[in-house]
Amino acid sequence: MNYDLRDKEERKRFVNYANMLLRKERPIVKLKDETGRTLDQNSYIHVLCRILAVETGVTEYYAKQVYFKEMANPGIFIHATKDKATGKVVKVVKSTAELTIPEASKAIKNLHKWTYETFEGKLILPEATLNDDGSVTFKSDKDKEAYNQARVSTSKYEQDL
Repeated sequence: MNYDLRDKEERKRFVNYANMLLRKERPIVKLKDETGRTLDQNSYIHVLCRILAVETGVTEYYAKQVYFKEMANPGIFIHATKDKATGKVVKVVKSTAELTIPEASKAIKNLHKWTYETFEGKLILPEATLNDDGSVTFKSDKDKEAYNQARVSTSKYEQDL
């Protein structure tokens, strides 16, 4: 079960559930803290990658894997590990689902910086403030409009493919 502990009613449900488990004297209870990147961050990442894809003529998958992960954020996403079966060192690309909120914010900032430098300021992505709780607040109405327009137009673009 998932509980949003920011919500007063869900906090009560969580406490009631925990008390029930204590009353039943459950020997083992697994509790997982969901501190991974937020849905806001994930949506923002995907729209930024869609914009890059449309503007550069590549697929969204390519923009996310190559531009976002390998070029803008190799330190966050790319790791070398030894294959247990062959003993060879292989490259492993981390999933965005494995990111923490601060890592996702850093990765987004890195993408903005990389895009600006790589395209010499000719391709500017919609900017947002990345809040500590993982929420995204757009810096201006113009950025929010650009983001929303990209969400709509890139979704239509993908349906046409």
